[in-house]
Amino acid sequence: MNLLVLDESLDLAVVVGRIAPVRGWEPHFVGSLHELEQAVQAHGRPALTVVNLQPPLTAWELGQRLRGLGLESPVVVLGAAGQEGAAPALAGVQWLERPTGEAELAAALERVVSRLGLGGRRAGPRGGAGAHGLVGQSAQLGEVLAKIEKVASGDANVCISGESGTGKELIARAIHAQSARWDRPLVTLDCTAIPEGLMESHLFGHVRGSFTGAVEHRTGFFALAHTGTLFIDEISELSMPLQAKLLRVIQTREFVKVGGSKPTRTDIRLITASNKDLRRAVREGSFREDLYYRIAVVMIEVPPLRVRRGDIGLLVDHFLRKFSAAHHKRVPRLTARALELLLGAEWPGNVRQLENCIEQAVVLSDHDTIDVDVLPLGEPAGRRAGDTSKPGLPAGLTLRELEQQYILQTLDGVGGNRTQAARLLGISLRCLQYKLKAYRQGGLDQLAQFNGAPESQHPLGV
Repeated sequence: MNLLVLDESLDLAVVVGRIAPVRGWEPHFVGSLHELEQAVQAHGRPALTVVNLQPPLTAWELGQRLRGLGLESPVVVLGAAGQEGAAPALAGVQWLERPTGEAELAAALERVVSRLGLGGRRAGPRGGAGAHGLVGQSAQLGEVLAKIEKVASGDANVCISGESGTGKELIARAIHAQSARWDRPLVTLDCTAIPEGLMESHLFGHVRGSFTGAVEHRTGFFALAHTGTLFIDEISELSMPLQAKLLRVIQTREFVKVGGSKPTRTDIRLITASNKDLRRAVREGSFREDLYYRIAVVMIEVPPLRVRRGDIGLLVDHFLRKFSAAHHKRVPRLTARALELLLGAEWPGNVRQLENCIEQAVVLSDHDTIDVDVLPLGEPAGRRAGDTSKPGLPAGLTLRELEQQYILQTLDGVGGNRTQAARLLGISLRCLQYKLKAYRQGGLDQLAQFNGAPESQHPLGV
């Protein structure tokens, strides 16, 4: 079930993040009404919206905006006693006095879910790619997300190409979640995790006694994924004989178990992925050309993290909140040195490496801030060997100029998203807006690139 949580203070992030996985909920956190509006416009109405009503947001303003968004049902508003009477009456909006503890909040949400008849799954196929961790607002990721939207509704075979750690499986899950098969099985087969001698049995199944060790019947992945989606990861690792058999299954929509004789019909959507260049593999003769054209009806190429640096700040913010909730900690703030190090790293392991880095930092940090000492990274790319100068902003600036440069650097790292920048800087959004206004009035040229930028955007960027 998709759960959209509006909470400017992020007080609910730890509580909801802790109880959501146990109950099969997929929470998304936004920090303002503007972000809420963008999330709804991008993904449609969630199964349930929870609002932590706190000043300066008023009950009346919230009610008016909910009505304008068409979000009149179902919505749970957590507020102080007496706030409900100040709001316009809206059908389906339930007002609850703000619970004081995790157990009370969990019980209140479960009562609402039960009363509304909401289950643990999404209420419909439009779960949105953001539900699967695709975070970013860069043009490169935007192209990927646009292609997902186009191909999801059909049944064309999709091949996803990209370096390890770029999120190829997340894209496969996003396509499945937005397809007509969203409520049917999604089965994943990693070709690097299965010995070559057992791969055919895993793909098609086998009958008892078909080979030594086959002491019972086995159902293959094609049968398990029937009427749903089969995702074959690292398909380039398949041997040439298995490539030929896979090609036949794609062409005939039938397969035969190992040791069997009766063909079985299969109705699946096939999504494949590879961290190798399949077109090059075809030229080198290690991958069948006819199979390539069958699986790559639509090709989605995922850019590495180093070419979409504008998403690093958003990803950092996302992972900070995710792992702070998972490890029962308050969301920490990054120091200037730590942020510079993260924005300047090359990230050969891509998003997976960044995720691991942030989780390690959250676990090891004993304070409300994260500094470079808990980040498992070296010096930023481009820092010259033998350069012993300390990381940071240029010397010789006044304190005000240093602050301006650091704020602009942070804004650039999150693609101009002011809400995300404020969180990373450890200041309120209003404080950031005040400073930007002062810089603009002072004629700061570098601020021109952010003029007209939205005050906040959906943190999942989809």
